[in-house]
Amino acid sequence: MNVDIRTGQIKVLEGFFNDLSTFNQRKIFFESFRKASVPLVAAAKAGAPMGKTGNLRRSIGTMQEPTRRIAILVGALRQRKGWHGHLIESGTKERVRRSGGSTGSVRGTQFFERAFNQTERQVNDALENEWYQAIDRTIIRTNKKLK
Repeated sequence: MNVDIRTGQIKVLEGFFNDLSTFNQRKIFFESFRKASVPLVAAAKAGAPMGKTGNLRRSIGTMQEPTRRIAILVGALRQRKGWHGHLIESGTKERVRRSGGSTGSVRGTQFFERAFNQTERQVNDALENEWYQAIDRTIIRTNKKLK
């Protein structure tokens, strides 16, 4: 296979990206991070235990970091009833009621860690490609608006 890379075009895209507003830069990053993390989400869903209701498996997805940082959170999302994902991932110790009875413990499955290790290289490779494609789509949208 022969790969031909022209760095001049990459520099043009990076220059265009730097000229964009912070809002549009964040939008491009979020779009590319979401698309690049699709294999990680799929692997985590496949490895998550089903349970009685399937809420954990259905809740796995992506969301923007609620702070000003440019980051995407991937995992069990509380809004989709995945509030117990960290318990299944890490496990719990033996817990005891005040009356002295045991509530039991949960053995950790590390399903998300396995999914991350399986797809880390794939996600990193896709991230740069998706970033350039998102910039390209933004250029096309900008040109359409200017016409």
